Amino acid sequence: MSRRSVLDWLNDIIAWGERLEGHLAGVNYESFLKDLKTQDAAAKCAEAIGVAANELAKLDPTLEARFPELQLGLAYRARNKLSHGYYMVEQQIVWTTVTISIPQTVAAARRAKSLL
Repeated sequence: MSRRSVLDWLNDIIAWGERLEGHLAGVNYESFLKDLKTQDAAAKCAEAIGVAANELAKLDPTLEARFPELQLGLAYRARNKLSHGYYMVEQQIVWTTVTISIPQTVAAARRAKSLL
């Protein structure tokens, strides 16, 4: 079993963030609400970013303290809510997550990658 590095997981966050950006290109909130495929694609990207965030937090517990804008804990909690349906997930929250929080996390992953 090969062990993935911090850079590998940061690259995953960036790659899934870029996929998400492509899925949401030209989509506004109203069209997002009407398009189940886009909702599913956005949720899949958010879940993958959450998995990577959790792996990063386990691999390097100091990473979030050094780069708080990565929001590793928040990304993983969002992943759990989406994946396991712990709570009723409102599409407004998903929209805010995929259009605001995740782009911030992706930008932070790029910065962290450049500094490591």
